[in-house]
Amino acid sequence: MKTFEELQNIWDQQAESNIKPAAADIIKKAEAHTKKIKRNHFWTRIILSLTAVILIYYYIWVGAYKQTLFNFGLCIMITMLLFRVVLEWISVKKLENLKTDTTLIEYSKLASQFYQWRKKIHYICTPIIYLTYAAGFTFLLPVFKEKLSSGFYLYIVISGFGFLLLFGLFMVRIIKREIQLLDFLKNIS
Repeated sequence: MKTFEELQNIWDQQAESNIKPAAADIIKKAEAHTKKIKRNHFWTRIILSLTAVILIYYYIWVGAYKQTLFNFGLCIMITMLLFRVVLEWISVKKLENLKTDTTLIEYSKLASQFYQWRKKIHYICTPIIYLTYAAGFTFLLPVFKEKLSSGFYLYIVISGFGFLLLFGLFMVRIIKREIQLLDFLKNIS
């Protein structure tokens, strides 16, 4: 029985492992995650806005309004980018309402609402916007084929769809990271 007593003694000497983090540590971590999400929103708005400005400039420069199919494709692409920028602005406003200095119950409620909002954007709006944007690009291709050399047209097709594929994969990775951050904020209790 000496072995059992030794095991019992070792067991009794263990430190309690259910140490809960202090509220200040949770608040600090929530603020860090919120700051990271805000930074991601900022860069998303910058990149999308810059792309929209470039497309608008291109639209005016090539006189796309003179060609119906080209006009339609570019308008779709520009509209989708601007729509996504508006969604990001709304998200920023909603994120500003997520204050860590409120009660835990209120914070959890606001974090849960923001989490649900972002999930709708990422899982419903983003795929629709992305596919519609790709459709807009596809509308440009017949005009490119008619106006450009076959080599340059092939380059545009390969690089355009290659970019859309790589950007889509990159976007999925970013969305997963943001959902993990939001999940942390939502589950603070």
